[in-house]
Amino acid sequence: MPILFAMFRFFPASIELRGESFLWAKDLSTYDSIISWSTQIPLISTFFGNHLSLFTLLMTASTILYTWMNQQMTPQTGSTDQMKQLRVIMYLMPLMFMFVLNSFPSGLTYYYFLSNIITFTMQWGIRKTVNDEAILAKIDAKRAQPKKESKFQQRMAEMQRQQNKNRSQRRNK
Repeated sequence: MPILFAMFRFFPASIELRGESFLWAKDLSTYDSIISWSTQIPLISTFFGNHLSLFTLLMTASTILYTWMNQQMTPQTGSTDQMKQLRVIMYLMPLMFMFVLNSFPSGLTYYYFLSNIITFTMQWGIRKTVNDEAILAKIDAKRAQPKKESKFQQRMAEMQRQQNKNRSQRRNK
């Protein structure tokens, strides 16, 4: 999160990004407009301004995809009202970011989009290569084994037995 806040400050103020183009973005220090309009469209112009940014749309789509993927991979523990509200909020956040970040520099939304894609790819790769059932079987097998005392625990237990023996001898005198 601190890196994201730093990027919010870095991209608009970065001199190095001014005039630098990447793919369809002509300038990474300002928004990348794929659709522009000159008239005031009620509600749409209020939220988006007079343009629509492709990097922002891609960032929003990748965040929604990542949210959906995570929900598919994690087991649903219950269907309480809180869980339903949390699910709705998780899908609404990318949409709110779309409205907010539409006028931000394209470098920032590209960074956010690329970060989502890299995280998505890593998560997918880990899920495909790690066998959860095998790991759970190993954990269950370890739990079934009797716990072995460490040398320190054995010495402490021996000292406790010796101390109890000495107390009982003093009481018997």
